[in-house]
Amino acid sequence: MQSASEPLGKAMYVATRDDHLWLQSAQKKLYARSREQPSYVFEKLWGLVTDPRNLRIAVARVQRNRGARTSGVDGITLRKALRHGDASAFVEEIRKELRGGTFRPMPARRVLIPKAGHPGKFRPLGIPTVKDRVIQAAMKNIMEPIFEADFYPVSYGFRPGKSVHGAIAHLKVLMAPRGSKHWKRAEKLPFQWAIEGDIKGCFDNIDHHALMQRVRKRITDAKLARLVLAFLKAGALSEAQFIRSDSGTPQGGILSPLLANIALGVIDERYERHAWPRGTATRRSHIGRPSVPRADPKLIAKRAGENRANDKRHGRCVFMPIRYADDFIILVSTPTDDPLESRAVADHEKTTLAAELERKLGLQLSEEKTLVTPVTSTMRFLGHHLRVRKHPRHGALVAHAVIPKERTQRLRLKIKHIFRSQTCGLTLESRLRLMNLMVRGWANFYRHAWGAKRVFVALDHYVWWTILRWVRKKHPKTPMRDINARYGWRKPRGRMMRWRDGATYPTSLAAISVKPFRLAWLKTPHFASTSMESPVRIERRTPGSARGARRPARGQLE
Repeated sequence: MQSASEPLGKAMYVATRDDHLWLQSAQKKLYARSREQPSYVFEKLWGLVTDPRNLRIAVARVQRNRGARTSGVDGITLRKALRHGDASAFVEEIRKELRGGTFRPMPARRVLIPKAGHPGKFRPLGIPTVKDRVIQAAMKNIMEPIFEADFYPVSYGFRPGKSVHGAIAHLKVLMAPRGSKHWKRAEKLPFQWAIEGDIKGCFDNIDHHALMQRVRKRITDAKLARLVLAFLKAGALSEAQFIRSDSGTPQGGILSPLLANIALGVIDERYERHAWPRGTATRRSHIGRPSVPRADPKLIAKRAGENRANDKRHGRCVFMPIRYADDFIILVSTPTDDPLESRAVADHEKTTLAAELERKLGLQLSEEKTLVTPVTSTMRFLGHHLRVRKHPRHGALVAHAVIPKERTQRLRLKIKHIFRSQTCGLTLESRLRLMNLMVRGWANFYRHAWGAKRVFVALDHYVWWTILRWVRKKHPKTPMRDINARYGWRKPRGRMMRWRDGATYPTSLAAISVKPFRLAWLKTPHFASTSMESPVRIERRTPGSARGARRPARGQLE
């Protein structure tokens, strides 16, 4: 075990290289067994969960998270739990409770987070105790490789190597017409309709019994299964009042996203023939019983494309889902040319899917957010607007993902709030630092959208004039010449005056690289790689390490 020297008043813990290598080796074996034998059931995982090396890595993971500074209902932060940065006593205490069967999860501290873009609405967030977070991280380290082998590639939410941009890029590839450069009728498109799905209160209403049934299809370790159920039933504490949790996976827990994906795999399995036809048995088998080996992913993807093409050729409907957690879009292709009949098929599929979700998971689709939309009309998905339309220059049909105008307007209002009149007593540097953090994150999220460069340039102009108005209010009697001398600067041979305060400059959005996202950029999880050499870099720098220390080569462990 390795601990880092720390400044006074701070706790810092970094897991050792040997611990990471052990966990990566164990995860590779779990993933390989789960992928090669789809009906294999894991019965002995408790030793891996409670291994000191796994617990030490879980402590390091919780330490890296900003939530380490937040306490649960017991009021203990990770800094208090780790005595002088040494995790030995804390890990041994957790392991002793787990191995002795005396550990009981504590209720999560419930806080309400305002929903962006929905004034007056809040999202409940549960904050577990530090000990519960560490144990959940240890459980996820072992459970994630097993279920990652079962998840479909059309699922992108809260998975290693997946992202929002990957889901949107995949959707654009599916919607884009092939072999046509001119505007044609809607029925000639690969898909004519899209079901925009949104589950009402998904994380709060998942049936625990149905979820545990899906977990036990892969994991029958009694102690691990009981611990998963104990976390689901732990409840929450809000304003000194205990709230029972008879259903749902509380948002805020480290294990909750994995459990939600396990449950919502029902949606992907419904469209297995067109999305990922593995063709393997789904029934549970024992360790001694031989299982059917899983086919190569490339062959499965090829078979899915052939199934979609054959069904279209024979006049059958084709459904293709793309899901990000509880938000999903199902593309619908119908053989009929009649728009009314085609719309009826999409409406029927929406009703059937809603009934299946309620029967299997106890979930309901949101009526106001679940819509049936033509692919040539605007669809809302993961903060983007998507549609198929003619390109403004060459006229070919293309699938676009653009930045919604309300998102741009919302950002402008936030910038305006930062430079409001009440802040004139503060320095321009403090305002720029606050704005840059927000603007950079927003621009990096939308830099793959179509037409993002025009939006970024317009925002740069808005920021320039907003700063000018703020500076004039801050120095109402100062001549503009003096203001320019104090806050203005120009690039060499540049004509446009820019703003700054000391060494702090406003972020130039126009300078951010804008390019379409490619699915090839998605990274494979380290435990799914074929080589035993791990590509994951392990951070070992301590707060007291030198800035000029040599950095390891890319792909090399420190």
